[in-house]
Amino acid sequence: MTKTIKLEIEVTLDDSVEQRAIQVAREHYREVDQATIPVDDKGDRWREVPAEEFIPDAETAIMELIGANDLLEKAGVEVTAVSGLEPQREELRRQETLEAGLQDAARLRGQAHDGSGPGLDEFETGVYLCRWPNGDFSLVTANTRREALVELDEWAGVHPCQLFPMDSCMVDFSLNDRGEIELKQFGEETEHSIWEISYPELHALLSSVLPQDGGEHTAEARESIRQAVQRERTRLWNNQQDSPPAETEIGKVLRKRLRTVGPVAD
Repeated sequence: MTKTIKLEIEVTLDDSVEQRAIQVAREHYREVDQATIPVDDKGDRWREVPAEEFIPDAETAIMELIGANDLLEKAGVEVTAVSGLEPQREELRRQETLEAGLQDAARLRGQAHDGSGPGLDEFETGVYLCRWPNGDFSLVTANTRREALVELDEWAGVHPCQLFPMDSCMVDFSLNDRGEIELKQFGEETEHSIWEISYPELHALLSSVLPQDGGEHTAEARESIRQAVQRERTRLWNNQQDSPPAETEIGKVLRKRLRTVGPVAD
């Protein structure tokens, strides 16, 4: 699992440095990720956004430079979001992005409906189990896989193949004396599905070494369980599929900037 850290950065610029920052940011924008936006309601025609329009001032320039920091990339740190625009301009840009996104979303829904899309927007059961590559799992309520991807993106990017629709989801919690919520138990069908989906190898082993007299496991069985747990935590790590690409033009831009998976950017 990943950790998200939010920072506030105050930048002081004089006139000469401000103009230099804008120039460098625009040059980087032209070289790396020039954005496009629709020019009609149908989204059939698009135009490239020139650097002067995309980076009109020092604030947007600093945002561009922070997102392009080579040292952060070398350290393995991903900048997932940067903000700092004046409220009016931020709202205008959000509205432009929303309008373009709605047009693309309508197209994607049409693809899913006629069978040409990946089925990310089709209702399945309303609950998904996400089996993370490190052995953890999460449960999320969502009408479609795309909605589940968006919800889980709060923690980390998810590939659609990591999602499994659940026919049953019943979970019981308790409140302890320290004022903390604790997991009490899963419903029988829910627990069976979790084991079968998330930990099939470990589940098979636990069934085979179950003490007949209800006592404790032998030392040999405990060691086998420990090794099986370790395999469950690592067996998917080197078999992860590439992050699915974005299908829309604006999604391709957002995926780079937000460091997220394609369906979430779309």
